[in-house]
Amino acid sequence: MAMVYGVMVEVDPKEEAAWNEWHTRQHIPDVLAQPGFMRATKYRLDTPNGDWSQYLTAYELASREALDAYLQGEAVSRLRADHYAHFGHCTRLSRMILTPTALVNKPTG
Repeated sequence: MAMVYGVMVEVDPKEEAAWNEWHTRQHIPDVLAQPGFMRATKYRLDTPNGDWSQYLTAYELASREALDAYLQGEAVSRLRADHYAHFGHCTRLSRMILTPTALVNKPTG
C-alpha cells in the first residue's frame, strides 16, 4: 500500500484565489517531480473551522523510504521556503504522515 503525506493548509480568504492557483499549478507539480511521489489529491474542507479556508493535499508515495528521503533531502527545504516566500504571510500549515493499516473493499453481491 502507498504511503500518504498530508499537508493541511489554512489560507486567508483575501489571498485564497492567488494561493490556490499557485499551489495547484506550481507547487504540487514541483512536489510530484520528486522521486517516489506518485500522485496528489487536493481537497477543500466543506466543514469550516473559523474564517480561513482549509485545504488538505494528500500526496501518495511509493514507500516510506521515499518519503523519508524527501523529508531528509534538499528539495523539502527548497519547496517549503518557496511556499513561505510566496504565501507565508497568509497561510498556516500542518503536516502528517499517514501509514496504511488496512484496505477494506466494499463487498460484492
